[in-house]
Amino acid sequence: MLALALMTALTANAQWRVGVTAGADYNVHSMDLQYMDDFRMQGRWGATVGVTGQYDFTNWLGVRADLNWMQKNYRQYRTNLSEVHYKYRNNYLQLPVMASFSFGGEKLRGFCNLGAYAGYWLNSSRSGGDTNVFSEHNYDFSEKLEFDSERDQRWDSGFVGGVGVEYRLCKHWALQAEARYYYSTTSTRKQYMRVKDYRYNNTSAIQLGAYYIF
Repeated sequence: MLALALMTALTANAQWRVGVTAGADYNVHSMDLQYMDDFRMQGRWGATVGVTGQYDFTNWLGVRADLNWMQKNYRQYRTNLSEVHYKYRNNYLQLPVMASFSFGGEKLRGFCNLGAYAGYWLNSSRSGGDTNVFSEHNYDFSEKLEFDSERDQRWDSGFVGGVGVEYRLCKHWALQAEARYYYSTTSTRKQYMRVKDYRYNNTSAIQLGAYYIF
């Protein structure tokens, strides 16, 4: 009876919302440099856009799912050769699923999202400069990268969390601003060689959203 009463109370306060989001992200690509002592990795900015849906059980608890296109870019360079630098652009499709906790007043509310995500590496390209060690000729390049099924891990997964603030414009419309962090637990490289080569993307994002509340 207690469980039935609780379910009835939750259903009575349940509410759907759908929306769109857009923002910028900063990705940090980490790897074990091993013997490459002069190589350095540097984060780069990218963009993120998506659609989202949320089901609120009560005014403080809901479940949220997003479908995002996100760039996970980074830069690689060598400290002893200034002309050698690579700028990578990586596009991902991601599906975060999170529990959403909110608090505050009727118009202005804070919220926290916690959950996990799965993603897929859509495509990749790079540009920059390099040198030919035989001719000592420096050159610039820009190219699309082809995936190697034995080397590249295109599926991605990990944990995600975010905090933000929501402003209710009227009964059916609201705006949100959120800072979010994606922590990947899946290496972008498959471990097909004797020497392990683990590489990870960890991404911070700042995004704005507009929502219609049913």
